[in-house]
Amino acid sequence: MQLNLLKHKVIIICGGKGKRLGNITKQTPKPLVKVGKFSIIEHKLNYYKKQGLEDFVFCIGHKGNILKKFLKKKCKKPIFSDGGVSSGILKRIYLARKIINTSAIISYGDTLAKINFRDLLKQHKKSKAILSIVVAPIRNPFGLVNWDQKRKVTQFEEKPTLNHFIGYAVIEPNIFNYLNKNIINLEDGKGMVKAIQKLISKRLVNVYKFKGLQLTVNSLSELKEAKTKINKYFTFNEVLQK
Repeated sequence: MQLNLLKHKVIIICGGKGKRLGNITKQTPKPLVKVGKFSIIEHKLNYYKKQGLEDFVFCIGHKGNILKKFLKKKCKKPIFSDGGVSSGILKRIYLARKIINTSAIISYGDTLAKINFRDLLKQHKKSKAILSIVVAPIRNPFGLVNWDQKRKVTQFEEKPTLNHFIGYAVIEPNIFNYLNKNIINLEDGKGMVKAIQKLISKRLVNVYKFKGLQLTVNSLSELKEAKTKINKYFTFNEVLQK
């Protein structure tokens, strides 16, 4: 299957306040926080461009004007969808629906992952789903315990490996036909969960398994870790991971 990646938009969610980064994000939008020589958003843009993706939509909110000014210098024709400060992730995506006319890649603005996007899109199209979510195995540092109504333990598993959604997905334009205002207007996180659960019930969600390199910059401890690992994650001659 031949794919022209230039036809596919990349929607980057970058409107949150980044409260868990403390004083750093009081004046600086989280996507502009430096990780090594470049900001988080620059790392993302450089990696997308290396794979031939250049049509960017930025769902902005908190300190959106600062982001606009910066991104206009970094992208050819960036598109901005401003959902304000209070909008949840799902509503930010929904507000950009009119400019999504083919399969589009979605990613959180604070996550870096070495995904082969051509392979992701191919698998998504082959699945005929309207949503593909990228998941990665992450080992739980604690034992997993389940019990019944009488508080009798029914399961104990030591440090299991669980599959986690890592903030990347592919959507089809008709995904918005399955969403209603009640779901769209739910507070941050809850709307996304409800929407995915609804699509799962209709067997419209595909999984893309990813075992490559990834970083999340969502807290001060994660930022510290990212600064020590960023060169490993984005070495240009490193083979793309599936």
